[in-house]
Amino acid sequence: MTWAPKIIPPWSTTDLEGLLTDALKVLSEIGVECVHLGARSRLAQWGEVSFVGDRVCFSKQSVRDHLEARRIKAVEPPDEATAPFSLHGCYAAPNYCDPETGEVRPASSDESALMARFWDARGNSGVVPLVPGDVPPGMVTLAAERIALVNSRDLGGGLTVMDPEEIRFLTDMNLAAGRRFRLTEQIGISPLRFNEIGLDSALAFADDPDLDVKINGFIPMAGATCPLDPRSAVVQSVAETIAFDVLCAAMSFPGNLITRTEPFDFQYASIVFGSAEWCLYRVLTMQMSEYLTVLPVRNGRFRSMAKRPDAQASCERTASVLWQALLGARSFGAVGQLSIDEVFSPQQAVLDKEILGYVERVMGGIPLNEPIDPVNLIREGVEEGSFAGVDDTVSRFRDLCYFPDIFRHWTVARWRSEGSQSILAQAWDIARKEIELSDHELSHDALSDVDRVYAKAEEWSRNRC
Repeated sequence: MTWAPKIIPPWSTTDLEGLLTDALKVLSEIGVECVHLGARSRLAQWGEVSFVGDRVCFSKQSVRDHLEARRIKAVEPPDEATAPFSLHGCYAAPNYCDPETGEVRPASSDESALMARFWDARGNSGVVPLVPGDVPPGMVTLAAERIALVNSRDLGGGLTVMDPEEIRFLTDMNLAAGRRFRLTEQIGISPLRFNEIGLDSALAFADDPDLDVKINGFIPMAGATCPLDPRSAVVQSVAETIAFDVLCAAMSFPGNLITRTEPFDFQYASIVFGSAEWCLYRVLTMQMSEYLTVLPVRNGRFRSMAKRPDAQASCERTASVLWQALLGARSFGAVGQLSIDEVFSPQQAVLDKEILGYVERVMGGIPLNEPIDPVNLIREGVEEGSFAGVDDTVSRFRDLCYFPDIFRHWTVARWRSEGSQSILAQAWDIARKEIELSDHELSHDALSDVDRVYAKAEEWSRNRC
């Protein structure tokens, strides 16, 4: 038998059903603000809803029927014991933690391109990790998209953009590179409101054959945009999550039944990632998500409010990832992302891999009932004067022990003999070697076409200002 640690979530099935019942009451009695006429029309066609002024209220039975249909269609993720631990990308940061100086500042376009190649070398898709800070504000999304197309195989999209003309330029650049633009709009605003501006863009381009449209849901903050009381916060999160998923179904977009509740910091008035409270709220929302979907949650996130890859980052990121792994998460995003999503650090991205190795080893557990006679084993070691050479040690130490690449277990003397290099210097060396593995190149013709569209977008942006 191998024993592996695990956190047992707090709520019983009866508790979870009570939370869902209260969320259905919120949806039927309070409803969600929705002033967008197109969304209201789609919801009216979806099922039993009623409109009270600007709010839409949902029939409890219709929502239960929707949830049951979603559960039947759910695709089982890998079993916890066999699901591989993995790293993914992050959201685009407006600031770069310079590995050479430690300064946190806006990135140059060259630095943004270098980090895109870093993600390309890792095989990541999705949003670029770092947006350029040396272009006019109105060109940031367009410049980030050009960087993604030129420097990676599958990065791009994901940055919120609502101007139809800008969306067309982004689409044309992707077509020039032989790709499809990924338009993402945030349409959930806590508490309980659909964003009509985001809905405008999403519905305007929903049927466009040249791009893919995705909408994102709510981000409730405990004590600010949802109740501080943990149970009540989860009830609102469930109500918002279900309302979002129903809207997705009504508009034929992919939905999402994963709940979330983020702490709010009352000292600094901001959302908080990676705090002790974050871990505690996380266990509640993960358990509730599993109840809604009848599937285990395998996705997690690195979380920290640190501004640099420092002691705070190490504490919060290791604690939050280990906590989520103990709850069953195996695939982790927000790699290299610091201070919510304000800063990207390539050094932290390397250290996150090291942290995940540590967590994976903990979750691998330890064997407790090997068919070994401990008395004879101890006698053998005593006779030899050490256990380092006994057969049991020699045959098993490589499987039992984890040997990290950076967080080495050597002494000060060995560390000095190897040059006394700092952890951050080692991490930057490793990041640079990874970046060198990216060999993506657009063809000359494709690059010319992308630049032609980009030049038109620059002219449009200047005229708009």
